[in-house]
Amino acid sequence: MADIDVCSYFFTAAIPVCNEGIVEHDGMKSSPIHVVRQVLETLPTALQSHATQEIGINSPFSRNLRTHFTRFIVLDQPYFNGRDHSNALVNAAMATNLLDPQPVDQIPCPYILWTADFDLLDPAGTGEPGRYLEELWLEMEPELRSIFQYCYQFDTVTDPASFARYIMRCQVETTMPFHDYWYVPPKLKSISIPGLAAIPVLGLALLAGTLIAWLLRLAGWAWAAGFAHWGGWSWAPWAGIALVVIGVAIGYHRILSWGARPYPAAPGSDLRHVLKSLYLQQAFTRFAIEQQHRDPGEWGAAFRRFLEIHRPADLDGPTQPPGVIRSTLSGDAA
Repeated sequence: MADIDVCSYFFTAAIPVCNEGIVEHDGMKSSPIHVVRQVLETLPTALQSHATQEIGINSPFSRNLRTHFTRFIVLDQPYFNGRDHSNALVNAAMATNLLDPQPVDQIPCPYILWTADFDLLDPAGTGEPGRYLEELWLEMEPELRSIFQYCYQFDTVTDPASFARYIMRCQVETTMPFHDYWYVPPKLKSISIPGLAAIPVLGLALLAGTLIAWLLRLAGWAWAAGFAHWGGWSWAPWAGIALVVIGVAIGYHRILSWGARPYPAAPGSDLRHVLKSLYLQQAFTRFAIEQQHRDPGEWGAAFRRFLEIHRPADLDGPTQPPGVIRSTLSGDAA
């Protein structure tokens, strides 16, 4: 399942917008898709730059402790990448008119493309992405309504379950997930090459034995007479061919299924661990600086106080809030 990898879910959906007529939004009349653009442009982003920190309004997705990344894109029409590639010599020989238009892909209405990368509650992804979408509805229903209000049949959404069903109908498979928390090569179990080759090699051995016996009989070797029936083109060659074909098919299927397995999760890569790590990184950096001019005999007691205050094993706190670029530590200005 390409949507699941490294114990994360990579969600992608394309939700069609009913861009018909004129609608009124905040006292202004406009097209539905223009209102969608305006809502997305004014949707608060995470406080991860000096400019956004000055605004002070965090992203509504920061209310969810499973969301790593999320993004909205308005798709009006696919980009035109130019004419299909062709051979210049063939075009000259066929007198191809390069000014004749070729078919161009078009979509019947605008779409909201929504991508999200969030933590799984269990590695198998049971109930996802429905559980995640229901969580979002409970945490940021007003913002979600403002984004999707002009999408086709969105008026059928009345509760978390109906919202999850609605969005999941628009889901498309994620074929290239992105994840950047692995910092060392993981220990992956390799597929067994002897196991893959066993059946085809047996088939090839049957074919080789049949061929050798047949050549010996043609040469008139007396001791090869006992292979007369087995070496003839009876069951052995066909069995060998069947084993080769079956073995290759089984191996091909095993390789594809092995490659489709989710990549293992990096240690401590869920959002709560990441936030705690960012908090400890900043807290310990400050602690190390403060110890530079202290008596080394005081370092042990100071470090024990550090552990008592910051509780490295406690993910519930103190920790960095989601959606911000730095933690607020004791001594920082409010």
